[in-house]
Amino acid sequence: MNPFSSLLTRHIETGTLVCPLCLSHLRIADDHIYCTNATCSHSTNEIPLIQKTIPILVNFEESILDKASLLATGGESLIPRSGNKYDIIKRIFLRDDRKTKLNLAKFLDNVPKHVGKKATVLIIGGGAVGNGAGGMYDDKSVEILSFDIYASPNTDFIADGHSLPIADNSIDGIWIQAVLEHVMYPQRVAAEMHRVLKPGGVVYAETPFQQHVHEGAYDFTRFTESGHRLLFKDFKLIDSGFLTGIGTVLHWNIRYAAWGLTRSKKVAIAVSLAFGWIKLFDRLVPESFNIDTASGVFFLGRKDPSHKFRDRDIVAHYKGFQK
Repeated sequence: MNPFSSLLTRHIETGTLVCPLCLSHLRIADDHIYCTNATCSHSTNEIPLIQKTIPILVNFEESILDKASLLATGGESLIPRSGNKYDIIKRIFLRDDRKTKLNLAKFLDNVPKHVGKKATVLIIGGGAVGNGAGGMYDDKSVEILSFDIYASPNTDFIADGHSLPIADNSIDGIWIQAVLEHVMYPQRVAAEMHRVLKPGGVVYAETPFQQHVHEGAYDFTRFTESGHRLLFKDFKLIDSGFLTGIGTVLHWNIRYAAWGLTRSKKVAIAVSLAFGWIKLFDRLVPESFNIDTASGVFFLGRKDPSHKFRDRDIVAHYKGFQK
């Protein structure tokens, strides 16, 4: 009996998960994973594993990830992820996941359904359950395949979003939440998502616009609502907009100002709790104003072979206050 989960085994055997070097089918032999392409180095050199059960499906020649570090640390995250004593406080008082929960329902409604078979949803950056995304794990119509760049109870395999170890046209839905700001080349990741989605498959993305740097050296990019839609220009639009608006942006400013002035994260959280009411501004200003001042934006779209996007379409798409 191989040491891998039934989910992982099935997606290897059906060809959904493929070799990170050549995209050929994989095989399991002697508790290891190999490439079936005889000319590929992974045909004889097994795919590296973490904890003997989590494959590292990364082409290290084209990735910022380091094989030696992953193996030496057992796939430990480069930054603190959970167990922080402030996590519960931040989750209860500082996060707003109402819009995400509504968008999740819309996403699940649009994921293609199959008779007698669950739809496969790929979660990119799924090492931790995203804010407001918990309901997806309870949905009986989908099967979740999740990866990240670190090991966790939610990580089925480790990969780099710039080069997905996924077969063409094999995934029904993709969920990518608070990830695109942390990748070096978002356009490449978007192209990879388009490649692996089946025709008719859907993608949902959340990405910050006006948020301060988080995750330190691993934070690179921000998007306006229009810029976010442009990133997904190859997808037919189902819905897009802002997640949280100007009030949340002000709240971020207050928290980071307190952090900078006091050099204390504890004080910063206490101050931000005292000013939690300021997030009500999100509901007091017009939605079009929040589009232009958003803390975060979202996109929901479909892979449609008939979809055409012209450069001038992005100007017509603009939903903001400054029309």
